[in-house]
Amino acid sequence: MARGRAPAGARSAVVERLVAAVTEPGCPICRCLEIEARRDLAAYLREQTMDPAGRAALRRAGGFCAWHTSLLPEAADGILSVALLVEDLLAAPAPPRAACPACAALRTRLDEYLRALLEPAATARLGRGLGLPCRPHLRALRARARRDPRLGALEAALGARAARLRADVAGFIAKQDYRSAEAPTAEEARAWSEGLAHLGGRLALFGSDLARD
Repeated sequence: MARGRAPAGARSAVVERLVAAVTEPGCPICRCLEIEARRDLAAYLREQTMDPAGRAALRRAGGFCAWHTSLLPEAADGILSVALLVEDLLAAPAPPRAACPACAALRTRLDEYLRALLEPAATARLGRGLGLPCRPHLRALRARARRDPRLGALEAALGARAARLRADVAGFIAKQDYRSAEAPTAEEARAWSEGLAHLGGRLALFGSDLARD
């Protein structure tokens, strides 16, 4: 399931997907990686469930991580392919350490999405979009791009977006007061959950092999 570094056209597509994800609430990188994970698993179940070599490779790896395993039922066209996979893995001895092949496939794309966050198109959209990258992914980006001249513009956009989130959380809290006649706006009502997602990232994703760097 592994992939190499994407060519220029594919990198442009990565930037486009990330820019689109910034228009939605939550961490755009977490969102993009989850979409990619579902697509990868659907392809695996469709193309390799009946392939002896593919199943043997998965047995050697010890199966998928908890995150990818939890996505399998939703990725399958029918539950039979999942049942066949479960039967195969249950019959195989567990290796000393599992190494999720689906996470290995996503690792390169994680780097590509981190780099895409530095692109001017993503930075510009971040300043006015709903998305806010989570702190775990931002730590990873800062470690990789500490000398990148584009990091300053990204930090400014992040600061503006984080300020909006803090204001929305404060607005939500203020409107919980019994003396307030106003109901929270849609942005304020979801701000606390967006704040949790920003602080820790998506729980399922950071329970995967991708969090072992």
